[in-house]
Amino acid sequence: MTLYATDLDGTLLSPDMTISDESTAALNRCLDKGVLFTYATARSFSSASPLVKKLHLSCPAVTFNGVFVIDPKTGEHLIENIFTDKSLFIAQEYIVSNGVAPLVYSYIDGRERVSYLADRQNDVRGYVDSRKGDKRLRPVKDYAELFEGRIFYITIIDPKQDRAELFDVFSRENGFSSNCMQDTYDPEIIWFEIFSKNASKASAILQIMELMHADKLVCFGDNMNDISMIRAADTGVAVANACEELKAEADIIIGRNSEGAVAEFIRQREEPSQHIDRFSHALSIAMTRTRGMHGSVGTQNEKLIHATLKSYYAPYSDEQEIKIGRYYADAVSEDGIFEIQTRSLYRLKDKLRDFTAAALVTVVHPVEYESRTVYISADTGEVMKETPFRKADPKAKIFRELYSIREFLGNERVRIILARLRVEKRVYFRGNGLPDLRNRRVKQSVEIQKVPLKLISETVLGSKEDYLIYLPDELPESFTKKEFLKLSKDGTTSLRLEVLRAVGVITQIGKQGKSIIYSISDKEQS
Repeated sequence: MTLYATDLDGTLLSPDMTISDESTAALNRCLDKGVLFTYATARSFSSASPLVKKLHLSCPAVTFNGVFVIDPKTGEHLIENIFTDKSLFIAQEYIVSNGVAPLVYSYIDGRERVSYLADRQNDVRGYVDSRKGDKRLRPVKDYAELFEGRIFYITIIDPKQDRAELFDVFSRENGFSSNCMQDTYDPEIIWFEIFSKNASKASAILQIMELMHADKLVCFGDNMNDISMIRAADTGVAVANACEELKAEADIIIGRNSEGAVAEFIRQREEPSQHIDRFSHALSIAMTRTRGMHGSVGTQNEKLIHATLKSYYAPYSDEQEIKIGRYYADAVSEDGIFEIQTRSLYRLKDKLRDFTAAALVTVVHPVEYESRTVYISADTGEVMKETPFRKADPKAKIFRELYSIREFLGNERVRIILARLRVEKRVYFRGNGLPDLRNRRVKQSVEIQKVPLKLISETVLGSKEDYLIYLPDELPESFTKKEFLKLSKDGTTSLRLEVLRAVGVITQIGKQGKSIIYSISDKEQS
Protein backbone atom coordinates (compact mmCIF):
# COMPACT_ATOMS: atom_id res chain seq x y z
CA MET A 1 0.00 0.00 0.00
CA THR A 2 1.23 3.50 -0.83
CA LEU A 3 1.97 6.11 1.82
CA TYR A 4 1.66 9.72 0.64
CA ALA A 5 3.73 12.18 2.70
CA THR A 6 3.76 15.92 2.09
CA ASP A 7 5.52 18.97 3.41
CA LEU A 8 3.14 21.70 4.58
CA ASP A 9 4.42 25.24 3.95
CA GLY A 10 4.91 25.93 0.27
CA THR A 11 3.68 22.46 -0.70
CA LEU A 12 0.28 21.37 0.63
CA LEU A 13 -0.59 24.80 2.04
CA SER A 14 -1.51 27.70 -0.22
CA PRO A 15 0.50 30.94 0.14
CA ASP A 16 -2.05 32.13 2.72
CA MET A 17 -1.29 29.01 4.83
CA THR A 18 -4.66 27.33 4.19
CA ILE A 19 -5.90 24.24 2.37
CA SER A 20 -8.66 25.05 -0.11
CA ASP A 21 -12.15 23.60 0.29
CA GLU A 22 -11.64 21.63 -2.93
CA SER A 23 -8.35 20.10 -1.75
CA THR A 24 -9.80 19.35 1.68
CA ALA A 25 -12.79 17.56 0.17
CA ALA A 26 -10.63 15.56 -2.27
CA LEU A 27 -8.15 14.48 0.41
CA ASN A 28 -10.89 13.55 2.87
CA ARG A 29 -12.58 11.35 0.27
CA CYS A 30 -9.28 9.51 -0.18
CA LEU A 31 -8.62 9.32 3.56
CA ASP A 32 -12.10 7.99 4.24
CA LYS A 33 -11.41 5.21 1.72
CA GLY A 34 -8.30 4.16 3.67
CA VAL A 35 -5.60 5.93 1.64
CA LEU A 36 -2.46 6.44 3.78
CA PHE A 37 -1.63 10.14 3.92
CA THR A 38 0.42 12.24 6.33
CA TYR A 39 2.54 15.35 6.63
CA ALA A 40 6.19 16.02 7.43
CA THR A 41 7.01 19.53 8.58
CA ALA A 42 9.60 21.63 10.36
CA ARG A 43 6.75 23.04 12.44
CA SER A 44 5.80 21.93 15.93
CA PHE A 45 2.57 20.02 16.52
CA SER A 46 0.96 23.09 18.10
CA SER A 47 1.82 25.15 15.02
CA ALA A 48 0.90 22.50 12.41
CA SER A 49 -2.29 21.02 13.81
CA PRO A 50 -4.55 24.11 13.34
CA LEU A 51 -3.55 24.21 9.67
CA VAL A 52 -4.65 20.62 8.96
CA LYS A 53 -7.52 20.25 11.43
CA LYS A 54 -10.14 19.79 8.69
CA LEU A 55 -8.35 16.72 7.30
CA HIS A 56 -9.39 13.27 8.55
CA LEU A 57 -5.84 12.31 9.47
CA SER A 58 -5.04 8.99 11.13
CA CYS A 59 -1.47 8.16 10.03
CA PRO A 60 1.35 9.31 12.34
CA ALA A 61 2.89 12.62 11.26
CA VAL A 62 6.36 14.20 11.38
CA THR A 63 7.24 17.41 13.21
CA PHE A 64 10.49 19.35 13.71
CA ASN A 65 12.00 17.93 10.50
CA GLY A 66 11.87 14.37 11.80
CA VAL A 67 12.73 14.85 15.47
CA PHE A 68 9.29 13.55 16.45
CA VAL A 69 6.84 11.09 14.94
CA ILE A 70 3.51 11.98 16.50
CA ASP A 71 -0.14 11.04 16.75
CA PRO A 72 -1.76 13.69 14.46
CA LYS A 73 -4.80 14.06 16.72
CA THR A 74 -3.16 14.35 20.15
CA GLY A 75 0.45 15.28 19.42
CA GLU A 76 1.67 12.33 21.52
CA HIS A 77 5.26 11.39 20.66
CA LEU A 78 5.36 7.91 19.14
CA ILE A 79 9.06 8.09 18.21
CA GLU A 80 11.75 10.58 19.31
CA ASN A 81 15.03 11.30 17.50
CA ILE A 82 16.87 13.74 19.80
CA PHE A 83 20.38 15.00 20.60
CA THR A 84 22.94 12.88 22.44
CA ASP A 85 24.64 14.46 25.48
CA LYS A 86 27.91 14.66 23.52
CA SER A 87 26.43 16.53 20.52
CA LEU A 88 24.49 18.86 22.81
CA PHE A 89 27.72 19.77 24.64
CA ILE A 90 29.37 20.64 21.28
CA ALA A 91 26.40 22.85 20.34
CA GLN A 92 26.45 24.71 23.66
CA GLU A 93 30.19 25.31 23.50
CA TYR A 94 30.00 26.76 19.99
CA ILE A 95 26.94 28.94 20.63
CA VAL A 96 28.32 30.44 23.86
CA SER A 97 31.87 31.01 22.61
CA ASN A 98 30.62 32.69 19.40
CA GLY A 99 27.90 34.78 21.02
CA VAL A 100 25.12 33.22 18.93
CA ALA A 101 21.52 34.06 19.96
CA PRO A 102 19.40 31.11 18.76
CA LEU A 103 15.95 29.74 19.47
CA VAL A 104 16.31 26.68 21.69
CA TYR A 105 13.44 24.19 21.77
CA SER A 106 13.21 22.03 24.85
CA TYR A 107 10.94 20.32 27.34
CA ILE A 108 10.93 21.93 30.79
CA ASP A 109 8.76 20.36 33.48
CA GLY A 110 7.00 18.38 30.77
CA ARG A 111 6.08 21.47 28.72
CA GLU A 112 7.42 22.38 25.29
CA ARG A 113 9.24 25.72 25.48
CA VAL A 114 11.04 27.96 22.97
CA SER A 115 13.77 29.87 24.80
CA TYR A 116 15.66 32.93 23.57
CA LEU A 117 17.95 35.58 25.09
CA ALA A 118 15.74 38.48 26.16
CA ASP A 119 18.44 41.08 25.57
CA ARG A 120 19.04 39.71 22.05
CA GLN A 121 15.42 39.65 20.95
CA ASN A 122 16.25 41.50 17.73
CA ASP A 123 18.04 38.32 16.56
CA VAL A 124 14.74 36.39 16.67
CA ARG A 125 12.23 39.24 16.42
CA GLY A 126 10.42 37.98 13.31
CA TYR A 127 9.74 34.66 14.96
CA VAL A 128 8.67 36.09 18.31
CA ASP A 129 6.51 38.88 16.82
CA SER A 130 4.62 36.42 14.59
CA ARG A 131 3.80 34.19 17.57
CA LYS A 132 2.41 36.62 20.11
CA GLY A 133 0.40 34.71 22.67
CA ASP A 134 2.33 31.49 22.06
CA LYS A 135 2.66 29.96 25.52
CA ARG A 136 5.84 28.17 24.50
CA LEU A 137 7.84 31.41 24.25
CA ARG A 138 10.36 31.80 27.10
CA PRO A 139 12.65 34.84 27.21
CA VAL A 140 15.70 34.16 29.44
CA LYS A 141 18.44 36.30 30.95
CA ASP A 142 21.57 34.24 30.12
CA TYR A 143 22.99 31.15 28.41
CA ALA A 144 22.62 29.02 31.55
CA GLU A 145 18.85 29.48 31.40
CA LEU A 146 18.84 29.18 27.61
CA PHE A 147 20.08 25.60 27.78
CA GLU A 148 17.80 24.37 30.55
CA GLY A 149 15.53 21.38 30.02
CA ARG A 150 15.54 18.51 27.54
CA ILE A 151 16.76 20.20 24.35
CA PHE A 152 15.76 18.70 20.99
CA TYR A 153 16.03 21.47 18.35
CA ILE A 154 17.99 24.69 17.77
CA THR A 155 17.38 27.41 15.17
CA ILE A 156 19.68 30.29 14.22
CA ILE A 157 17.86 32.99 12.26
CA ASP A 158 19.95 34.92 9.70
CA PRO A 159 23.27 33.54 11.02
CA LYS A 160 26.17 35.97 11.04
CA GLN A 161 28.68 33.12 11.08
CA ASP A 162 30.18 31.65 7.93
CA ARG A 163 27.83 28.96 6.58
CA ALA A 164 30.67 26.55 5.85
CA GLU A 165 31.82 26.89 9.46
CA LEU A 166 28.31 26.15 10.73
CA PHE A 167 27.98 23.05 8.57
CA ASP A 168 31.43 21.92 9.73
CA VAL A 169 30.54 22.26 13.42
CA PHE A 170 27.01 20.87 13.12
CA SER A 171 28.06 17.88 11.05
CA ARG A 172 27.00 14.23 11.14
CA GLU A 173 30.40 13.38 12.61
CA ASN A 174 29.50 15.57 15.60
CA GLY A 175 26.02 13.99 15.86
CA PHE A 176 23.98 16.60 13.98
CA SER A 177 21.71 17.07 11.01
CA SER A 178 21.25 20.63 9.80
CA ASN A 179 19.35 22.63 7.19
CA CYS A 180 20.04 26.07 5.82
CA MET A 181 17.20 27.50 3.76
CA GLN A 182 15.13 30.54 2.89
CA ASP A 183 11.91 31.19 4.76
CA THR A 184 8.95 30.04 2.64
CA TYR A 185 7.05 33.29 3.14
CA ASP A 186 9.95 35.78 3.29
CA PRO A 187 12.93 34.69 1.14
CA GLU A 188 15.12 37.39 2.67
CA ILE A 189 15.15 35.47 5.98
CA ILE A 190 17.52 32.50 6.34
CA TRP A 191 16.93 29.67 8.82
CA PHE A 192 19.80 27.46 10.01
CA GLU A 193 18.16 24.55 11.84
CA ILE A 194 20.06 22.06 13.99
CA PHE A 195 18.80 18.68 15.21
CA SER A 196 19.99 15.11 15.85
CA LYS A 197 21.71 13.17 13.06
CA ASN A 198 19.09 10.48 13.60
CA ALA A 199 16.37 12.94 12.66
CA SER A 200 15.32 13.81 9.13
CA LYS A 201 12.08 13.85 7.25
CA ALA A 202 13.27 10.76 5.38
CA SER A 203 14.11 8.68 8.45
CA ALA A 204 10.87 9.65 10.21
CA ILE A 205 8.73 8.89 7.15
CA LEU A 206 10.43 5.48 6.80
CA GLN A 207 9.58 4.83 10.45
CA ILE A 208 5.95 5.67 9.67
CA MET A 209 6.01 3.30 6.67
CA GLU A 210 7.04 0.51 9.03
CA LEU A 211 4.32 1.42 11.54
CA MET A 212 1.63 1.50 8.82
CA HIS A 213 2.95 -1.53 6.86
CA ALA A 214 3.18 0.55 3.66
CA ASP A 215 5.27 -0.80 0.79
CA LYS A 216 5.49 2.27 -1.46
CA LEU A 217 6.27 5.90 -0.69
CA VAL A 218 5.30 9.08 -2.56
CA CYS A 219 6.66 12.34 -1.09
CA PHE A 220 5.91 15.98 -1.95
CA GLY A 221 8.11 18.99 -1.15
CA ASP A 222 9.31 22.44 -2.08
CA ASN A 223 12.41 23.33 -0.02
CA MET A 224 15.85 22.11 1.02
CA ASN A 225 14.67 20.27 4.12
CA ASP A 226 12.43 18.10 1.91
CA ILE A 227 15.28 16.72 -0.19
CA SER A 228 15.98 13.77 2.12
CA MET A 229 12.44 12.40 1.83
CA ILE A 230 12.28 13.15 -1.92
CA ARG A 231 15.39 10.99 -2.32
CA ALA A 232 13.97 8.24 -0.08
CA ALA A 233 10.63 8.07 -1.91
CA ASP A 234 9.71 5.63 -4.66
CA THR A 235 8.27 8.71 -6.35
CA GLY A 236 9.59 12.11 -5.35
CA VAL A 237 7.31 14.98 -6.35
CA ALA A 238 8.21 18.68 -6.46
CA VAL A 239 5.61 21.42 -6.70
CA ALA A 240 6.23 23.96 -9.48
CA ASN A 241 7.18 26.65 -6.95
CA ALA A 242 9.90 24.45 -5.38
CA CYS A 243 13.53 25.52 -5.18
CA GLU A 244 15.72 24.37 -8.07
CA GLU A 245 17.79 22.05 -5.84
CA LEU A 246 14.70 20.04 -4.91
CA LYS A 247 13.37 19.97 -8.47
CA ALA A 248 16.66 18.43 -9.57
CA GLU A 249 16.10 15.55 -7.13
CA ALA A 250 12.42 14.97 -7.94
CA ASP A 251 10.99 12.37 -10.31
CA ILE A 252 7.93 14.49 -11.14
CA ILE A 253 7.15 18.20 -11.09
CA ILE A 254 3.46 19.07 -10.64
CA GLY A 255 1.51 22.34 -10.36
CA ARG A 256 1.96 25.06 -7.76
CA ASN A 257 0.92 24.94 -4.12
CA SER A 258 -1.51 27.79 -4.87
CA GLU A 259 -3.32 25.46 -7.29
CA GLY A 260 -3.88 22.59 -4.83
CA ALA A 261 -1.52 20.42 -6.89
CA VAL A 262 -0.74 17.88 -4.13
CA ALA A 263 -4.38 17.03 -3.47
CA GLU A 264 -5.11 16.85 -7.20
CA PHE A 265 -2.15 14.49 -7.78
CA ILE A 266 -3.37 12.13 -5.03
CA ARG A 267 -6.97 12.37 -6.20
CA GLN A 268 -6.04 11.38 -9.74
CA ARG A 269 -4.03 8.42 -8.44
CA GLU A 270 -6.64 7.21 -5.97
CA GLU A 271 -9.77 8.13 -7.95
CA PRO A 272 -8.41 7.21 -11.35
CA SER A 273 -10.12 6.02 -14.52
CA GLN A 274 -13.50 5.27 -12.93
CA HIS A 275 -14.01 8.96 -12.17
CA ILE A 276 -12.62 10.34 -15.42
CA ASP A 277 -13.78 7.60 -17.82
CA ARG A 278 -17.34 7.61 -16.49
CA PHE A 279 -17.54 11.34 -17.12
CA SER A 280 -16.07 11.03 -20.62
CA HIS A 281 -18.58 8.29 -21.35
CA ALA A 282 -21.41 10.47 -20.03
CA LEU A 283 -20.24 13.33 -22.27
CA SER A 284 -20.24 11.03 -25.31
CA ILE A 285 -23.80 9.87 -24.57
CA ALA A 286 -24.95 13.45 -24.08
CA MET A 287 -23.34 14.58 -27.33
CA THR A 288 -25.16 11.78 -29.13
CA ARG A 289 -28.53 12.54 -27.56
CA THR A 290 -28.46 16.31 -27.98
CA ARG A 291 -29.29 17.65 -31.42
CA GLY A 292 -26.27 18.82 -33.36
CA MET A 293 -22.94 20.06 -32.07
CA HIS A 294 -23.83 23.74 -31.88
CA GLY A 295 -25.64 25.79 -29.30
CA SER A 296 -28.37 28.32 -29.86
CA VAL A 297 -27.83 31.71 -31.44
CA GLY A 298 -27.22 34.40 -28.86
CA THR A 299 -27.39 32.12 -25.79
CA GLN A 300 -24.97 30.61 -23.33
CA ASN A 301 -26.21 27.11 -24.22
CA GLU A 302 -25.84 24.81 -21.21
CA LYS A 303 -27.98 21.94 -22.46
CA LEU A 304 -24.90 19.79 -22.98
CA ILE A 305 -23.70 20.36 -19.41
CA HIS A 306 -27.15 19.40 -18.13
CA ALA A 307 -27.33 16.29 -20.32
CA THR A 308 -23.80 15.17 -19.44
CA LEU A 309 -24.34 15.46 -15.70
CA LYS A 310 -27.67 13.65 -15.99
CA SER A 311 -25.97 10.77 -17.82
CA TYR A 312 -23.15 10.76 -15.28
CA TYR A 313 -25.29 10.65 -12.14
CA ALA A 314 -28.18 8.60 -13.59
CA PRO A 315 -26.71 6.68 -16.54
CA TYR A 316 -29.76 4.60 -17.47
CA SER A 317 -32.28 6.25 -19.79
CA ASP A 318 -35.26 4.53 -18.16
CA GLU A 319 -34.41 6.42 -14.94
CA GLN A 320 -34.63 9.84 -16.60
CA GLU A 321 -37.53 12.32 -16.96
CA ILE A 322 -39.85 10.63 -14.42
CA LYS A 323 -43.05 12.43 -13.40
CA ILE A 324 -43.51 12.79 -9.63
CA GLY A 325 -46.67 14.65 -8.65
CA ARG A 326 -46.89 17.90 -10.58
CA TYR A 327 -43.30 17.89 -11.86
CA TYR A 328 -40.84 15.83 -13.87
CA ALA A 329 -37.62 14.82 -12.14
CA ASP A 330 -34.42 14.73 -14.19
CA ALA A 331 -33.78 11.19 -12.93
CA VAL A 332 -34.94 8.70 -10.32
CA SER A 333 -32.89 5.76 -9.05
CA GLU A 334 -32.55 3.60 -5.95
CA ASP A 335 -30.56 6.52 -4.51
CA GLY A 336 -33.55 8.86 -4.79
CA ILE A 337 -34.42 11.77 -7.04
CA PHE A 338 -31.75 13.66 -9.02
CA GLU A 339 -32.16 17.23 -10.23
CA ILE A 340 -29.46 18.82 -12.39
CA GLN A 341 -29.73 22.59 -12.00
CA THR A 342 -27.34 24.58 -14.20
CA ARG A 343 -29.02 27.90 -13.48
CA SER A 344 -30.19 29.48 -10.23
CA LEU A 345 -31.01 27.04 -7.45
CA TYR A 346 -33.92 29.13 -6.19
CA ARG A 347 -35.88 27.96 -9.29
CA LEU A 348 -36.05 24.52 -7.66
CA LYS A 349 -37.95 25.62 -4.56
CA ASP A 350 -41.40 24.40 -5.66
CA LYS A 351 -39.99 21.11 -6.93
CA LEU A 352 -38.07 20.55 -3.71
CA ARG A 353 -41.20 21.03 -1.61
CA ASP A 354 -42.96 18.28 -3.58
CA PHE A 355 -40.01 15.94 -4.16
CA THR A 356 -38.78 15.87 -0.53
CA ALA A 357 -42.16 14.50 0.50
CA ALA A 358 -41.41 11.43 -1.66
CA ALA A 359 -37.67 10.68 -1.38
CA LEU A 360 -34.11 11.91 -0.89
CA VAL A 361 -33.41 14.65 -3.45
CA THR A 362 -29.88 15.16 -4.78
CA VAL A 363 -29.39 18.54 -6.43
CA VAL A 364 -26.38 18.61 -8.74
CA HIS A 365 -25.17 22.15 -9.39
CA PRO A 366 -22.31 22.63 -11.89
CA VAL A 367 -19.68 25.24 -11.13
CA GLU A 368 -17.33 26.43 -13.87
CA TYR A 369 -14.00 26.20 -12.08
CA GLU A 370 -11.74 26.26 -15.17
CA SER A 371 -12.77 27.58 -18.57
CA ARG A 372 -11.45 28.67 -21.92
CA THR A 373 -12.99 30.07 -25.10
CA VAL A 374 -12.48 28.49 -28.52
CA TYR A 375 -13.42 30.49 -31.63
CA ILE A 376 -14.49 28.29 -34.54
CA SER A 377 -15.32 29.35 -38.10
CA ALA A 378 -18.89 28.22 -38.83
CA ASP A 379 -17.98 28.30 -42.54
CA THR A 380 -14.97 25.95 -42.45
CA GLY A 381 -15.04 24.33 -38.98
CA GLU A 382 -11.47 25.59 -38.42
CA VAL A 383 -10.38 26.62 -34.93
CA MET A 384 -9.32 30.24 -35.32
CA LYS A 385 -8.23 30.96 -31.74
CA GLU A 386 -8.33 29.39 -28.30
CA THR A 387 -7.62 31.11 -24.99
CA PRO A 388 -5.70 29.42 -22.16
CA PHE A 389 -7.68 27.84 -19.34
CA ARG A 390 -8.39 30.27 -16.53
CA LYS A 391 -9.46 29.40 -13.03
CA ALA A 392 -12.35 31.14 -11.36
CA ASP A 393 -12.96 31.60 -7.67
CA PRO A 394 -16.52 30.26 -7.37
CA LYS A 395 -16.99 30.77 -3.62
CA ALA A 396 -19.18 33.88 -3.90
CA LYS A 397 -21.43 32.23 -6.49
CA ILE A 398 -21.65 29.01 -4.46
CA PHE A 399 -22.74 30.81 -1.30
CA ARG A 400 -25.26 32.94 -3.23
CA GLU A 401 -26.82 29.78 -4.62
CA LEU A 402 -26.86 27.95 -1.29
CA TYR A 403 -28.32 31.01 0.41
CA SER A 404 -31.17 31.13 -2.12
CA ILE A 405 -32.41 27.68 -0.93
CA ARG A 406 -31.34 28.03 2.70
CA GLU A 407 -34.72 26.79 3.98
CA PHE A 408 -33.91 23.33 2.55
CA LEU A 409 -30.28 23.03 3.69
CA GLY A 410 -31.12 21.53 7.07
CA ASN A 411 -33.53 19.02 5.51
CA GLU A 412 -32.21 15.46 5.83
CA ARG A 413 -33.87 14.69 2.48
CA VAL A 414 -31.84 17.25 0.54
CA ARG A 415 -28.28 16.70 -0.62
CA ILE A 416 -26.28 19.17 -2.73
CA ILE A 417 -23.44 18.13 -5.03
CA LEU A 418 -21.28 21.00 -6.26
CA ALA A 419 -19.70 19.63 -9.45
CA ARG A 420 -16.62 21.63 -10.38
CA LEU A 421 -16.08 21.45 -14.12
CA ARG A 422 -13.48 22.27 -16.72
CA VAL A 423 -15.56 23.90 -19.46
CA GLU A 424 -14.82 24.86 -23.03
CA LYS A 425 -16.99 27.63 -24.50
CA ARG A 426 -17.14 27.08 -28.26
CA VAL A 427 -18.05 30.18 -30.26
CA TYR A 428 -19.19 29.50 -33.85
CA PHE A 429 -19.08 32.63 -36.02
CA ARG A 430 -19.20 33.66 -39.64
CA GLY A 431 -16.91 36.09 -41.41
CA ASN A 432 -13.22 36.84 -41.15
CA GLY A 433 -12.64 38.76 -37.91
CA LEU A 434 -13.02 37.26 -34.45
CA PRO A 435 -16.27 38.37 -32.80
CA ASP A 436 -16.10 40.78 -29.86
CA LEU A 437 -18.32 39.04 -27.31
CA ARG A 438 -18.44 42.19 -25.19
CA ASN A 439 -20.68 43.72 -27.87
CA ARG A 440 -24.25 42.63 -27.20
CA ARG A 441 -25.32 42.81 -30.85
CA VAL A 442 -22.30 40.77 -31.98
CA LYS A 443 -22.90 38.23 -29.22
CA GLN A 444 -26.45 37.68 -30.45
CA SER A 445 -25.18 36.84 -33.92
CA VAL A 446 -22.96 33.90 -32.93
CA GLU A 447 -23.65 30.37 -31.75
CA ILE A 448 -22.24 29.39 -28.37
CA GLN A 449 -21.99 25.94 -26.87
CA LYS A 450 -20.52 25.07 -23.47
CA VAL A 451 -18.80 21.68 -23.41
CA PRO A 452 -17.92 20.10 -20.03
CA LEU A 453 -14.51 18.54 -20.64
CA LYS A 454 -13.80 17.18 -17.17
CA LEU A 455 -15.31 16.75 -13.73
CA ILE A 456 -12.50 18.19 -11.60
CA SER A 457 -13.99 17.53 -8.17
CA GLU A 458 -17.19 17.23 -6.21
CA THR A 459 -18.24 18.69 -2.87
CA VAL A 460 -21.12 16.77 -1.31
CA LEU A 461 -23.22 18.74 1.19
CA GLY A 462 -25.74 16.62 3.04
CA SER A 463 -25.27 16.38 6.77
CA LYS A 464 -24.36 19.29 9.03
CA GLU A 465 -20.82 17.92 9.30
CA ASP A 466 -20.29 18.33 5.54
CA TYR A 467 -20.59 22.12 5.93
CA LEU A 468 -17.73 22.29 8.46
CA ILE A 469 -15.29 22.79 5.57
CA TYR A 470 -16.69 26.32 5.26
CA LEU A 471 -15.65 27.33 8.79
CA PRO A 472 -12.59 29.61 8.75
CA ASP A 473 -9.46 28.30 10.43
CA GLU A 474 -8.74 29.41 14.01
CA LEU A 475 -12.33 30.54 14.61
CA PRO A 476 -12.74 31.15 18.37
CA GLU A 477 -15.56 29.62 20.42
CA SER A 478 -17.60 32.83 20.18
CA PHE A 479 -17.11 35.52 17.56
CA THR A 480 -18.62 38.49 15.77
CA LYS A 481 -19.31 38.91 12.08
CA LYS A 482 -16.25 41.19 11.85
CA GLU A 483 -14.02 38.49 13.33
CA PHE A 484 -15.54 35.93 10.96
CA LEU A 485 -14.78 38.28 8.02
CA LYS A 486 -11.16 38.70 9.08
CA LEU A 487 -10.60 34.93 9.27
CA SER A 488 -12.57 34.12 6.11
CA LYS A 489 -10.19 36.15 3.93
CA ASP A 490 -12.75 36.58 1.14
CA GLY A 491 -15.89 38.56 0.34
CA THR A 492 -18.44 35.86 1.15
CA THR A 493 -18.78 36.52 4.88
CA SER A 494 -22.46 37.50 5.16
CA LEU A 495 -23.71 34.79 2.83
CA ARG A 496 -21.40 32.19 4.32
CA LEU A 497 -22.58 33.04 7.83
CA GLU A 498 -26.23 32.76 6.84
CA VAL A 499 -25.67 29.43 5.07
CA LEU A 500 -23.88 28.02 8.13
CA ARG A 501 -26.68 29.32 10.36
CA ALA A 502 -29.35 27.78 8.12
CA VAL A 503 -27.75 24.36 8.29
CA GLY A 504 -27.21 24.61 12.05
CA VAL A 505 -23.42 24.86 12.16
CA ILE A 506 -23.45 28.37 13.65
CA THR A 507 -25.85 29.75 16.26
CA GLN A 508 -26.54 33.33 17.33
CA ILE A 509 -26.00 33.45 21.10
CA GLY A 510 -26.31 37.12 22.03
CA LYS A 511 -25.14 40.67 21.44
CA GLN A 512 -22.19 42.78 22.51
CA GLY A 513 -23.11 46.42 21.94
CA LYS A 514 -24.28 46.58 18.33
CA SER A 515 -22.42 43.40 17.35
CA ILE A 516 -24.17 40.03 17.21
CA ILE A 517 -22.24 37.21 18.89
CA TYR A 518 -22.18 33.79 17.22
CA SER A 519 -20.96 30.37 18.32
CA ILE A 520 -20.21 27.08 16.58
CA SER A 521 -23.20 24.93 17.55
CA ASP A 522 -21.27 21.82 18.57
CA LYS A 523 -18.98 23.85 20.83
CA GLU A 524 -21.98 25.49 22.42
CA GLN A 525 -23.50 22.10 23.23
CA SER A 526 -20.30 20.47 24.52
